Amino acid sequence: MLLEQRSVSHKTPLDGKLEISPAVASRLATLGAELMVASGGREQRARLEAMTCACEKGRAMNGGEPHTHHFVEAPILKELPPGTDVRLDLDETRPLLRIDQV
Repeated sequence: MLLEQRSVSHKTPLDGKLEISPAVASRLATLGAELMVASGGREQRARLEAMTCACEKGRAMNGGEPHTHHFVEAPILKELPPGTDVRLDLDETRPLLRIDQV
């Protein structure tokens, strides 16, 4: 099941965190705090993370209020090239989050 398509941040190769939308974070949270992720032909445990942020862009969009960024974090995500578009698909039979370059 397609969850979303997005670009890889320049930070992802440094910290292994791929930002996801709040809707995708909510959907994945139903699977628990940890899940399996597949990328580059390998599978690995991953976890969901959230970070409260008060960046300028977010303050402008939220009337000056802090907001939350959501991430999937796994070491194999460090291999994703920045600026690349990736597709996030959920295999609900396992459950497994597939992250493939588009």
